[in-house]
Amino acid sequence: MERENITMNDKPEIEIKIFGGTNMIVPTGATAVQNFYGDQFAEVAIRPEATAGIESLNDDECHLFTYVPDVKKVHEYTRLLGECTTAHDLAGVVSIMLSEPGVGKDTVVKGAFIEVLLPFASRLTSGAKVDNVRQQINNMLMTRGRERK
Repeated sequence: MERENITMNDKPEIEIKIFGGTNMIVPTGATAVQNFYGDQFAEVAIRPEATAGIESLNDDECHLFTYVPDVKKVHEYTRLLGECTTAHDLAGVVSIMLSEPGVGKDTVVKGAFIEVLLPFASRLTSGAKVDNVRQQINNMLMTRGRERK
């Protein structure tokens, strides 16, 4: 039996499509490319006017930008968060942020979201822990629910 010599350029292309949380593992894959289709941030990437000020954001603001994909609003929210002195005040800012498409009721009570907000709340004197802020956000959500009934 004759052995074929395969060069690096003769490798077949492998395309992996992940649907419904199914993951395929390729043990010998040298590279992987992940394409996102229908992602909520795709429209920001293709509109250059919407991304004009992204370079001016620091690391913490970039984390907030993942939830609020508008540079002007990110700056406004960071200003409001900087004025918060209690966890109750911070929950008030979060209630304003609920109008954003990327910020929902399930998102605002998650530790990862709260940790994104805390670096901006430099004047926070009471309740500066994730659990305390989460409790105040839950209280705010319950109050909003009662007011709408």
